Amino acid sequence: MSGVVVIFTLPLLAALLVYLLRRWPLPSTVLAGLAALTLGWLLWRWPNDEAVRFLGRVVRVDAPVVLLDQTFVLDAAAQWVLGWLALALAGVYLGAWRAAQGRTFFPFGLVLWSLFAAALTIRPLWLAPILLTVVMVVATFVIQAGRQGSTRGALRPLWLPVLAIPLFLMAAWYVGQTPLDPESSLTLRTAGQLASVGLLLLLAPWPLHGPAFSLGEEGPPLVTAWLLIALPAAAVTLLQGLLVQFEWLQGAVLSYALPTVRLAELLLYGGMATCLWAGLAGAVQTNVNRLWSYASLFAYGAVLIALGLGARGSWALVWLLLIARGVAMVVSAYGLAVIRQRAGGQTDFTHVQGLGTRLPWASAAFLLGTLSLAGMPLTAGFAGQWALMQALGSTDWLQAVVVLAGAVGLAVGVIRSLSALLGPLRNLLLEREDRIIIVLAGLGLLAILLPAFYPTVWQKPLSAVVAAFSSVAGGL
Repeated sequence: MSGVVVIFTLPLLAALLVYLLRRWPLPSTVLAGLAALTLGWLLWRWPNDEAVRFLGRVVRVDAPVVLLDQTFVLDAAAQWVLGWLALALAGVYLGAWRAAQGRTFFPFGLVLWSLFAAALTIRPLWLAPILLTVVMVVATFVIQAGRQGSTRGALRPLWLPVLAIPLFLMAAWYVGQTPLDPESSLTLRTAGQLASVGLLLLLAPWPLHGPAFSLGEEGPPLVTAWLLIALPAAAVTLLQGLLVQFEWLQGAVLSYALPTVRLAELLLYGGMATCLWAGLAGAVQTNVNRLWSYASLFAYGAVLIALGLGARGSWALVWLLLIARGVAMVVSAYGLAVIRQRAGGQTDFTHVQGLGTRLPWASAAFLLGTLSLAGMPLTAGFAGQWALMQALGSTDWLQAVVVLAGAVGLAVGVIRSLSALLGPLRNLLLEREDRIIIVLAGLGLLAILLPAFYPTVWQKPLSAVVAAFSSVAGGL
């Protein structure tokens, strides 16, 4: 039996059982969380190139399987990424237990994970944007969660994958024409241009950041956090897979008229623009939800810069930034979800004023998680941010100053949010946090602070990253 069959069927069967139990929060949370934890544990424990036993059956993890006339293969890179996404989903489920994100999230979260698995394992890779679009179509119902009013957060993330589909399909067609005229490089150059533009749409640097911001602003915080962890991870993995299979993509240009404009440069400067814009906008926000959205954009901008560094960067740095961003997003989203729930869904400074005096642990999780997204010292995000600043400063210190300016802007936004949360409380009848909320917030704070004091905790996951992506070039 192929490992692909296991990762497709196990979450879907668990999702069916969770759906039947959706009216009972505790059983559905426990079952969904255990399913996600099991998937993550299995994927990180199984060797990719060996046969293992699972439920009395012999499973060949990397064996290809044909479903609906399409081939699916679970390689080492996709296996590691899916394991990480499963563990992140388990953490989000734990937070959603006490901060309701909609009853449909527990079963449909597992369905979405299975669809992400399909997108990361399908062959050829050119078809992946189609499945990413299917993911976002299903996700619209979870994001909206029966909420009336604006649908921007649910629908705008569909735009970029839909636009990328024809570009990838045309690139695949040009690659298929190459054997007909092997002496001509025109077809490969055209395919490289189309694929580069498609990847640019999926990676979405500034000014393509709008859908991600709308999702962060309007979606349920924990649902949004997981989607904003999974979508960049899927796009980066797709980029890595294409670079392995088609090495000529590393030097592809986006236009014949501008031969020096390559995907690497656009990601580098687009990432810096994303960091600067997110920092400046975050500094003047009067809404904690919007501040969180800009903080997540800033952390993603750092990932884009690491991708664009090319020979100066490495996949270990990219994934260190992605993992630290994921941890910070889950923790800060949990704190935001509790604050948002107690404030009646309104997150501007007027409505959250004084909530920090009654919700100190949730507020601390939100604020410290946001600081981690900004890469501040004594947080999980500092190690990756410091490594990135060193890589930038080694060649152009102005680039490092731009990123630092964005981080300072977010710090100003956090200070202003802290002032609002500790201000005079308007609703004197607001209840204090219960013990479970305090315990969950405490676990989140530990996840943020522990890597700062004991950086060696990153050694094992980063070693796994290096092993999983050992065949991938160091950049674009």
